[in-house]
Amino acid sequence: MELFDAKGCLSEEGLQALVGGQLDETQRLEAAEHLAYCDRCMDRYTALLTDDVLEQPPRSARGAVMGTIWIRRLMQNTWGRAAVATVAAVLALTLWRAGTLEQILHTGQQLNTWLPQTTQQTEPELLGKPIEDKKQLTEKLSDALDALLHHSADTTEK
Repeated sequence: MELFDAKGCLSEEGLQALVGGQLDETQRLEAAEHLAYCDRCMDRYTALLTDDVLEQPPRSARGAVMGTIWIRRLMQNTWGRAAVATVAAVLALTLWRAGTLEQILHTGQQLNTWLPQTTQQTEPELLGKPIEDKKQLTEKLSDALDALLHHSADTTEK
């Protein structure tokens, strides 16, 4: 009896002998070693031992599984974007309320006095109209942020 076929896998006769307990000690060790690394032979051996046919589901589960995966990815993207937007809003409000925004604007004006005159020359038509009055900018920012805060507070109370 040949335990292995020409490809090096267990022959049908060898598998039947293994299941039936007809192999000697050396042949059983060789078969066990081969089954340890050959998935194809292990599948064949397992099929001989179980003799059970796998149950087929009454309908395909592919649609339900793919739908669940799609919803999970959508929620991860949505919650991730919402978290980033929330962090950005909290950071902007914190900077505004702490007065950091005004300090940044003040530092920017101080930098303009330190730069050489050649770098200060810009083309206003390309950069837009510069804001002359710092108070005007602060008031506009304050009004916009207050409107946002009051609008969100009004919608949460309803």
